[in-house]
Amino acid sequence: MAHHDALTDLANRVLLNDRLEYALGRVSNGEMVAVHHLDLDQFKAVNDTLGHPCGDKLLRSVAERLRRLVGDSDTIARMGGDEFVIVQATISDPADATSLAQGVIDALSEPYEIDGQQVVIGVSIGISVGPGDGSNPDKLLRNADLALYRAKSDGRSTFRFFEPAMDLQMQTRRIMEQDLRKALPAREFELHYQPVVNLASKESAASRR
Repeated sequence: MAHHDALTDLANRVLLNDRLEYALGRVSNGEMVAVHHLDLDQFKAVNDTLGHPCGDKLLRSVAERLRRLVGDSDTIARMGGDEFVIVQATISDPADATSLAQGVIDALSEPYEIDGQQVVIGVSIGISVGPGDGSNPDKLLRNADLALYRAKSDGRSTFRFFEPAMDLQMQTRRIMEQDLRKALPAREFELHYQPVVNLASKESAASRR
């Protein structure tokens, strides 16, 4: 019970970290470990329209479909809510991670029958591959989360691999958010107008209204 999610009986965060650390420790030359961070698309709509008991049944169905997709040495964990992580260990080529991610998208997008209702959801996936994208569990999970953010930004129901530029973009975004939060109470904003003028007639857009 200390290592498994009560709803789905999948691994929890504690067991996930242990399994991921173990997998990284066993990686030899040319081998890799892929971390897939999954976030269900449209899950909130299911909870809102059909209720939380239906949402719980859907999560259990998702867990069952995931079990049928992974290998014996892989680990599936529920991170809470509608987020899951798959540790794919070990692989010899990133194409193996691509194949699993596409299989997950296809499988989870198939309709579900829950309490007489047909439910359709999707899934977005962010992937990091160790040890290149990180040599410890925290780093790999963080980078998979950044890749997930990109996948959801690109339209959902897709997957994206982590790229170093994603980290830089996120850091830049955080700095800007911090600056904006400080600037508002300090009254550091200024309002500027950009006039729109027809160069041929010298008429402004405002004068035509």
